[in-house]
Amino acid sequence: MRFKQRAFFHRNYATYKSFDNKSKSSFSIHDILYNRRFQYFMGGCIGFYLYNLDEAPFTHRYRFLWVPYWMEKKIGDYSYSSIISQYRGQIVPSSDPSYRQIRSIMNRLLASAIDNTSDPKQAAHLKSLQWSINIIQVRDARKEPPNAFILPNGKIFIFSSIFPICKNEDGLATVLSHELSHQLAHHSSEQLSKQPFYIALSTMLYAATGISWFNDLLIAGLLQMPSSREMESEADRIGCELMARSCFNVREAVNFWNRMESWEKSSAAMPRGGMLQEFLSTHPNTAKRVHDIQQWMPELEHLKETSNCYQWGRFDDFQRNYFGERRSF
Repeated sequence: MRFKQRAFFHRNYATYKSFDNKSKSSFSIHDILYNRRFQYFMGGCIGFYLYNLDEAPFTHRYRFLWVPYWMEKKIGDYSYSSIISQYRGQIVPSSDPSYRQIRSIMNRLLASAIDNTSDPKQAAHLKSLQWSINIIQVRDARKEPPNAFILPNGKIFIFSSIFPICKNEDGLATVLSHELSHQLAHHSSEQLSKQPFYIALSTMLYAATGISWFNDLLIAGLLQMPSSREMESEADRIGCELMARSCFNVREAVNFWNRMESWEKSSAAMPRGGMLQEFLSTHPNTAKRVHDIQQWMPELEHLKETSNCYQWGRFDDFQRNYFGERRSF
């Protein structure tokens, strides 16, 4: 009976195509790829990507960068207001001697960065920023570990807990040159430029799997975190070159990172997570950073020698001041 019933059904509705045949209303990959609108869209995306390829300073790495200077600065202004509001009660008074030391180091680094950039727009942008320094007094190192950063609008923040690890002027120059290098390479803009692609990829993976947390973990582990570690290594390299050109002791960078590694091992605030922590870390392993800087050292020492750092008149080049504006809060 079942066989006859299926046969009767098939004979009476023979006008429909069987499931083995291609439905007129369905689309295949071939249809999508040869759709004219899709081709125009993809062509526009490729053109936009190629047009916005940018060469990073010093390392000459090509990356996709479409966020303009003015947008980068606006984001810095917003972040600055938020951070000041959060730490207003912990900002060290500008009369503290540390400000004078940081200002002196930054003036040398900025002078070197401006003199050695091949991009006139980059130099003009650095000169146009209203640079200022903010030292945050750390109350509990477990909650506020050693840190420093420079916002895209030229606002510098340094947590006081990093001073013992810096130990001296060259150690402090190691930190400041690294953070300045992030801005010279426009790493903030690079991360923002990639966000639409990460969002699109996450959406497609969710449509395919229906699992959001795993997709986010996958994108972070395979794309975002490796990219972040690459930027950190690039900032290490650019920062060391800035130190050498600015006549600082580049070998102190190795000592600083050795001290930082010792602090990480002894601090409960930095748990050791093995391979998983390494996979999801935004920064390279500290031992690797030390190894990389040691590998670069012969070239960095040569760079320092060719910068005439051992001539008496050399330091006159670093007397420019980029901190004419005072904080308004």
